[in-house]
This record gives sequence, structure tokens and C-alpha cells, in this order.
Amino acid sequence: MKSIKNESPAQCPNHCEPFDVEYWSLVRADQDPDLKTAIMGGELNLVQCPECGTFFHHDGDLIYFDQPSELLVFVFSEKDRQREPELLARMQHDYELIKNTLLKQLNMDYPPLSVFGLEALKKVLESEETVGYESEVIAASAAEKGLSVARLKPSYARAHHFPYYVPAPAHPQTANDYAVAAAKVLHGGLNSLLLRNFLDKMSEDGAELPKTL
Repeated sequence: MKSIKNESPAQCPNHCEPFDVEYWSLVRADQDPDLKTAIMGGELNLVQCPECGTFFHHDGDLIYFDQPSELLVFVFSEKDRQREPELLARMQHDYELIKNTLLKQLNMDYPPLSVFGLEALKKVLESEETVGYESEVIAASAAEKGLSVARLKPSYARAHHFPYYVPAPAHPQTANDYAVAAAKVLHGGLNSLLLRNFLDKMSEDGAELPKTL
């Protein structure tokens, strides 16, 4: 599945005559990183009214997909926010269709996210970058202490507010083994709320081993 452009009428906020534009309706970020950069810079689907020259974002629905990050986001138009229940039902239908046809070979086992508007998508991606930076610091700190590093399944880490990389014992048998490894890194002076949350969850009675890649 590749990034896709569609064509539709655009309506200038100054109420000029509608005009046809091409816009991205599917962004495959892992294949087209420049499109992710455009989202972060506020340039994706930015169009100019030929009548008055005003720049504005075409407010069309968009699907954002990043396979390695296990991130599938349905971006709905801001003007349709009042239709959220209907759109979420449609999203689930479209997700099942995509999962079982276009992306069947990927064996997707994680749910999609949904937001309204490109600005909200940008915030999701900014949050992903922040977690990514913190995860890299955790990995470096674990290595400094001679610990192994495990990469958590991205969708699992995201759902539980864990870092993407965690300190790992040499031969983990229980979730608490991971908690002990995390504690060693935190006691070394690293300040990480994500790793602290991971430690707390792995320390709970009956905690299961984390999902790793």
C-alpha cells in the first residue's frame, strides 16, 4: 500500500469560488518520510486559493500509516467532529477492510487511532518523537550499566505509556526481572517517567512479561 493522492473541490475560508485540488489522502510514512516532514512542518495538503491568494489546509480525511512504528491513524475533517460516533464506526469497518486485504501480509494486531484535523495528527507525531528520544536515552543508560536492551512492541508500549526500549535482564523469567533491571537504571540517576511507569507495572502482582520484538 503506497501513499495516495486524491482530487476534490476545496473551499477557501474567504468564501471564494470552490476550486479543485489534489491532496494526500493516504500517507505511508515509512515509505515517504518527506510526507511526515510535511505534516510536522504544517505543509501537507496546504493549498492556495487562486482567487484571493489565501493559503489554507484542505480539510479532507486522511489515513496515516507507519508500519515499523505500528501506527495507523485515521484523520477526520474538523468540520465533522459532531459526527464522531458515526466516523468511529466507519473507521472500524475501514480498518478491518485494510487489515484483511491491502495489509493482510502484515498480520496487523493493533488498533487504529483517530484524531480530528492535521494539527492533532502533528501532536500525535510530536509525542511519538518525544517518546523516541527518551527511549534512546534509556537504551544508552542501560548499556552504560552493562545491561541488555529490549525493544518493546511499539503498539504495546504506546498503549501502556512505556518507552520503546527498556533495560532487560540476561535471561528474563518473570516481569519482575524487568522491573529489577529498570530499577538499576533509574537508581543510576536517570529521570524517566516512562521507565518509572514500566517498573511500577512490571512490579505488580501477576504482571505478565512485556511484549517484545
